[in-house]
Amino acid sequence: MLFGRMLFIYTNHAAYRIAHALFGLQSDQAYLLFKYMVVAQTPFAVITCWTLARDLTVSVRAATVAAFMLALSPFFIVYSGQAMTETPSILLLCLALVVHLRGMRRGGKSWQVIAGAGLLGLCVNIREPMGFFGVWLVLAPLCYGWRLKRRELSLTALACVVFLICALAPFAAWWLFDVGGYRESWYGWVASMRAESAVHPVRLRNFVPFFQLFFIAAPVTVCALPFALRREWRERGWTPLLVLALVGLFVQLTLLANYSTVINGRYQLTGLPGLVPLTADYLLRRADARTTTAARGNAHRALMYACAVVIGVALVTGPVIYVFASRTLENHAITKEYGARLALLPPDAVVMAGGQTVAVNYYRGLGYGQWDIIGTGGGWPGAERLTHQIEWHLEQGHRVFVDVDPRLWSMDSWHEQETRALVDLQTRFRFRRVSETIYEIRPLDDETARDDPNLRILLDKPKSLFR
Repeated sequence: MLFGRMLFIYTNHAAYRIAHALFGLQSDQAYLLFKYMVVAQTPFAVITCWTLARDLTVSVRAATVAAFMLALSPFFIVYSGQAMTETPSILLLCLALVVHLRGMRRGGKSWQVIAGAGLLGLCVNIREPMGFFGVWLVLAPLCYGWRLKRRELSLTALACVVFLICALAPFAAWWLFDVGGYRESWYGWVASMRAESAVHPVRLRNFVPFFQLFFIAAPVTVCALPFALRREWRERGWTPLLVLALVGLFVQLTLLANYSTVINGRYQLTGLPGLVPLTADYLLRRADARTTTAARGNAHRALMYACAVVIGVALVTGPVIYVFASRTLENHAITKEYGARLALLPPDAVVMAGGQTVAVNYYRGLGYGQWDIIGTGGGWPGAERLTHQIEWHLEQGHRVFVDVDPRLWSMDSWHEQETRALVDLQTRFRFRRVSETIYEIRPLDDETARDDPNLRILLDKPKSLFR
């Protein structure tokens, strides 16, 4: 997390403090509060997207189609029930764009332009890629016909400054004052990102999974977008609707710069608020052309036709996507019960929990234990260093445990290297069974450890088609 996502974290923290003081909410139930907060924000995210589309298209019908496009996105549906940043970032982004757009449309109403820029900057503190929408602040005056006069230039420059301050100030404060050792953690994050980029450099072939996930996120939008861009440019020219769509497409394409965003479908929601107003307007205009000429009946039938296309595609693609997603969703649900597994271990153990590394951190944060971890992703030491790290822990008298539950280890993307490195440990150490899936790792000369964790079966796990 490049800038720490301070707004998201501290909004949740404040909500927990209030709920704890008023209702006695305990820390181990705080995640439910965070999840329900996201659920509560979901309808407002759809409403603000509708408002943005209506202001851009000047059409309630087009706005309704756009709202359906967002609301029926499989990733939006899945993550609207998770304590994650997708829904809050879309809500604040659409609100920021609405406020800024209205300021621009009213001849440069200063306070709205500045407020919109500030809200857009705050989006960065919920989800960093939203910051690329800052390009809109520079392009918007051009599509609204602002002249290059002192007032217009000054207001645009001030909006950009406010945007940067709101985006970077929270991170800068934490980094400069090194709150809670934040600076060292941030450098560690940078190092892990560099290591990931070295293993998975940006290549043209990244576009294949990117496009697949983009299509899953918004099939109608992806299919209609090239035609919508062409028609808008030819018939109306450099309009706010076209410009915001181009900005949204630019934001979407920036995801290609990082490997993680290419293989995780939820990131594909990032640019949708900028894309759905144009594609919804195009779809509705196509529907208008297909219906009869009776004015009121035509408008009603066109809206029904456009909505039917969006809903029909969602009904066809949604169940198929859910079949592929169900396994991943079930794996995520393990976190809730993982505390029971950790209770079987010494409170100061070193744990290798694969995909449930986050659960170990979570329960440690709740004070259930002081477990150390050998994590995945950025915390993975690499195949060459893994053996040495385990040997070091054993030499220091630490007890090391591994959870071999196949659901925690993946053969997808970089996780395949981690799983293969784990399997290789069976030739370097001995194992003692603790529970059905948890084994203690022991040196080769420990004659009391003779259990077989059968790690090789992890290599037979099929790759996931949805993450």
